[in-house]
Amino acid sequence: MLSAIFFDFDGTLADDGDSIQEALDHACAIIRRQWPDIPTADLIQTYRQASETAWGDYDRHLRHLSSPEAMLMAVWQQALGQWGCHDPAVEREAAAVYWQHRLRHCRPFPDVVPLLSRLSRRFHLSLLTNGAPAMQRTKVSASGLEAFFDTIFVGGEFARGKPHPAIFEAALEAAGCRPEQVVHVGDSLLHDIAGAQAVGIHGVWLNRKRLAITDLPAQLQHQLGATRAEYEISSLTELHACIDRLMEVAPG
Repeated sequence: MLSAIFFDFDGTLADDGDSIQEALDHACAIIRRQWPDIPTADLIQTYRQASETAWGDYDRHLRHLSSPEAMLMAVWQQALGQWGCHDPAVEREAAAVYWQHRLRHCRPFPDVVPLLSRLSRRFHLSLLTNGAPAMQRTKVSASGLEAFFDTIFVGGEFARGKPHPAIFEAALEAAGCRPEQVVHVGDSLLHDIAGAQAVGIHGVWLNRKRLAITDLPAQLQHQLGATRAEYEISSLTELHACIDRLMEVAPG
């Protein structure tokens, strides 16, 4: 019998996709006051590339920084450096504006609160999210979802985040469950599904965009290999049916 349900956060519970672009627009407006010759579209592209590099090697670039603002400022410094620009005051203001906009618009998808309200009465709920602890915990609080979870784990609090087993194992220990008594729900086949299945946890892929495996980047397809989700859903309203099926087959 299932005893616990683990959830990813960004893209699974929190809908902040549009707010990222809006936050970038606000931050770029500040930067272009100082350097108006930089085209907004090009600046955004440069920032996204710098962000991908920084977060892709979190230990090297960002782990040593203590606040979300400091991390975002470091990314802006890297992005602007590629344009030969540097002004700590402007970079600090852009980071602060970007971060505050993200927090104001970090909201749950419409299907989230009704689901968590129902599940929290039946199961131990844990949140497993990658990223910087200060940033992710602040976002979870801003989303209004914190109270639904018995435990919250952030990848940056471990040597490595998802799909590494450590965060899943810590969540299992906190829930007092065996892996086969748990289902993990997330939007990443690699970080969520492959990571959960590697330690014996049932995996439900929340595929809100209804992507086919062949739609994923070639490198990701290679990393996934033969990994496939035990269940695939496009809305959290479909999760109840998955849980009912798992309740029938999961050992007590």
